[in-house]
Amino acid sequence: MEFLEVINTQNRLVEFLQSKHHVEGLTHSFYRYPARFAPEFVREAITQFSREGDCVLDTFMGGGTTIVEAIAAGRSALGTDINPLAHFVTAVKTTPLSSRDRERILCWASQFNIDGPPQGYRLISDPRLRNVPTEIRDFLLSAVFSIDQLEFPRQRRFVRCALVRLGQWAIDCRTSIPSPEIMKTQLLKHVLDMLKGLDELVQAAKNSDVSKNKITNRRNLYCGTIQEAMRDNDFAKSLPRPKLVLTSPPYPGVHMLYHRWQVHSRRETAAPYWLADLRDGHGESFYTFGGRSKRGVEHYFLRLTETFKSTREFIDTSALVVQLVAFSDPEAHLSAFLRAMNCAGYEELTPFGGSRSDRPIRMVPNRKWYTQLGASQCASNEILLFHRPRT
Repeated sequence: MEFLEVINTQNRLVEFLQSKHHVEGLTHSFYRYPARFAPEFVREAITQFSREGDCVLDTFMGGGTTIVEAIAAGRSALGTDINPLAHFVTAVKTTPLSSRDRERILCWASQFNIDGPPQGYRLISDPRLRNVPTEIRDFLLSAVFSIDQLEFPRQRRFVRCALVRLGQWAIDCRTSIPSPEIMKTQLLKHVLDMLKGLDELVQAAKNSDVSKNKITNRRNLYCGTIQEAMRDNDFAKSLPRPKLVLTSPPYPGVHMLYHRWQVHSRRETAAPYWLADLRDGHGESFYTFGGRSKRGVEHYFLRLTETFKSTREFIDTSALVVQLVAFSDPEAHLSAFLRAMNCAGYEELTPFGGSRSDRPIRMVPNRKWYTQLGASQCASNEILLFHRPRT
């Protein structure tokens, strides 16, 4: 679709941008990744700005909303993220299961023993479990120690993802601790919901002429930067050059826990990495491109420029770049963001008008991550930006 055609449908795009619906459908409920896209908006953007068979790229794929919606819409999808948890969740969300897989997983979820972890488990001293309430930790240990009974790696990955979802439900920002019995019941509910979501994704892909056994071939995911992915021949040459980049980069000057859960609002835990069997080797500033200090924000824009310079070399010369981003200090940071994109070789497109006040904004209330140092809630206002490679 030619970009100027969006003028005729901009009201529809903004309507979905402002969606207040809970994130649900397909496999979107597998994990509540911070600052998620609204699936309705992603679906509309993919429909408007690409055709079936096109390749869609998300350079900050997070929980994989763009990847899932691209596959459902009959597109190919490429995704990169420096967070191994993002890579893990997105891979599970886009890996169909067989009927045998489903039977084994449901059997595991229904029958594993919750009497406690094996004798000697206290010898385990893993910093990723720090600050997890004892009762929840013992339940999760029991569950993880029982995963080996599952036959195939894809079954074990799915179950680990279900435990990540359960752990987030039980721990993150909660003030009360659920009992083991409640957690076991909730785990089965999560597993059933996740299996239903995979069925929905398979059906949506089928409706777009993508068969179940072709879904994983329609997406390629890379844990690392776009620069690193481009040096990997398996990634760089696997699919056509992207015609659409649909992404939400980290927000400059905003405290966002991509890598931790909050325990009783003050402490943090890296439990999701333990549950997913992933290494946890970085602090917050690594995942947000810099801290909230002045120097950290400067580093953010340098990293942003480098990322989109590399992206420009990778995508189709006619590609459209659609970004949803928020700023802790919009007056200063929006201008710096646009300068970074300009330095990276892009020009801004303004189909909704020429001034900053005309750029569509998504207001997201009650988010659990925080703006920089003051009382401002500017980071709850995401701005929709359009760019294309400068010729």
